[in-house]
Amino acid sequence: MITLDVFSDLICPWCYIGGRRLDKAVGVVRERTGEEFHIRHHAFELNPEMPLSGMDRRAYRSGKFGSWERSRQLDSGTVSAGRDDGVVFDYEAIARTPNTRVGHRLIALAEQRAQQGWAMADRLLAAYFSEGQDVGDTAVLARIGQEMGLGEDVAARLADPALESAVREDLNLAEHLGLRGVPVLIVGDKGISGAVGVDALVEFLERQSAEAPSGAACENGVCAL
Repeated sequence: MITLDVFSDLICPWCYIGGRRLDKAVGVVRERTGEEFHIRHHAFELNPEMPLSGMDRRAYRSGKFGSWERSRQLDSGTVSAGRDDGVVFDYEAIARTPNTRVGHRLIALAEQRAQQGWAMADRLLAAYFSEGQDVGDTAVLARIGQEMGLGEDVAARLADPALESAVREDLNLAEHLGLRGVPVLIVGDKGISGAVGVDALVEFLERQSAEAPSGAACENGVCAL
């Protein structure tokens, strides 16, 4: 079993695209080699100063990128990039840019309860980018957690200090590693950044599999601070 450590954030469109590409690459390598992989999500915050209630997306993006027109140009790039990977973006449905801290806690909870953190991360990215849901809203997150089989106590569990500690550990690790953008994939002491193509990921994973067969532990493909 090879562990793949992925740093990403829930408002990063390239993380959505990159995650789907990684899933495809893992499937190809598994079929070719028989190697098994565990994808482990790690929290990263592109907007650590975002208010807990989030911000109006148009106002936020216009301020960040200089104009709403520039924001829409960047959005159109991800729409085109994701099309071949079956990733659907509905930017018109997104009203707010959320604070993602509680969403990362939900991912940590899914990992702790069922080793399903990666699946939860993909679900939240889809909820935000494809469905326009506010993934900074605790009620929305609790409902999604229940739908994903985490039980009826999700809302209460999201306030668990242990989950916040898990998220904080990821953020500290990202800082220690000097990460300034996501997505980032790390396998052992090797890493690859950006939403690279499936073929490149397959080559990378097969190389790591050959070197460690017994197992080891937003633009232009990357979203940056």
